[in-house]
Amino acid sequence: MPSPIPSEERPRAVEELLALPRPDRRDALETLVSAEFRRALLMSEKDDLPPDENYFALGLTSLRAAEIKQRLEEKLGCELDASLLFDNATVRQVVDFVAEAVLPGAGAPAAAEPSGPGHRQLVDSLLEDLYEH
Repeated sequence: MPSPIPSEERPRAVEELLALPRPDRRDALETLVSAEFRRALLMSEKDDLPPDENYFALGLTSLRAAEIKQRLEEKLGCELDASLLFDNATVRQVVDFVAEAVLPGAGAPAAAEPSGPGHRQLVDSLLEDLYEH
């Protein structure tokens, strides 16, 4: 997990995120991360990038994933583990991971996920409802 960034070392993008009202920060971070994925996938801003779809299934290559990692590190001023984009294969998962580093307290809750058929679909559905509003 990346460590929080000291305020005197924060990049402009992080300062802009922290200047937003707290409820808007995570959405803005997701927009920033999504823009990097769209760029790597040669998508326009108007193209739909589902936050819960595996981006490798959308055509992302490992080389492009490494480029995204590097650009996010530069923009957000934190070092990200090399396995981040391979272990978290959706935009939402990457946002969950990165949010804790740049927006302390805004990451996904660390709770054990119950197993069982259909649980993941229920969680995904609830998250979709949450982020649509």
